[in-house]
Amino acid sequence: MHPTFSLAAALAFTLAVAGCGKERTAEADTGTSKAVVTTEAPESVVPDEQLQQQAQQAATATSTPVDGTGAVATTTATPPPK
Repeated sequence: MHPTFSLAAALAFTLAVAGCGKERTAEADTGTSKAVVTTEAPESVVPDEQLQQQAQQAATATSTPVDGTGAVATTTATPPPK
């Protein structure tokens, strides 16, 4: 393979991969706490609904009072259905 062709192919590949990593953001506000969740994963891997759910869970978790007077809910992220 010619060195010039290899460099051009590598550059084209890098640009193609970089174009796939568009950052997506979801925000949630509980009134006492705000959370922002971002990802560069494509929507086929992390759907918008799941991204929003993660933001809501993060905001809820951080709005729980430290003194233990509020409800405490533990949540675990689940992968999207296949």
